[in-house]
Amino acid sequence: MTGYDVYELGGLDSWAQAQADAGGKRFVDKEIPTEYVGMSANALEPGGQAPFWHSHDRLEELYVFLAGHGQMGLDDEVVDVRPGTVVRVGPGVMRTWRCTPDSPEPLRWLCVRGGGDTLAAIGRDGQLDRERTMPWA
Repeated sequence: MTGYDVYELGGLDSWAQAQADAGGKRFVDKEIPTEYVGMSANALEPGGQAPFWHSHDRLEELYVFLAGHGQMGLDDEVVDVRPGTVVRVGPGVMRTWRCTPDSPEPLRWLCVRGGGDTLAAIGRDGQLDRERTMPWA
């Protein structure tokens, strides 16, 4: 058993069918074992929207938008999203999203979820090795 897993999610264009079968959402953490972090890959066609609002009591989420144009409802505000937009949503914030009708392509994004201890509480837990040869050298 190794301490890592490799999973091929496929290119953005390959997401459509897998997500159509699951209402536009694919929980990657159900397909690859994760312990501390969760992730879903998401897609909505132009004019599509989430069927609900939701919030989390303990989880923080990062929405990383990769394609298309859309909007997120965050409590009482609406923010525009496009490729390159990253939205952090903390616990207790109600959220929803849509792909605008005039979007040139489907809205596609990753939602990364995490909970547990804060990064500040964990601190710097990385180990540097400046002597190890790079594998592609």
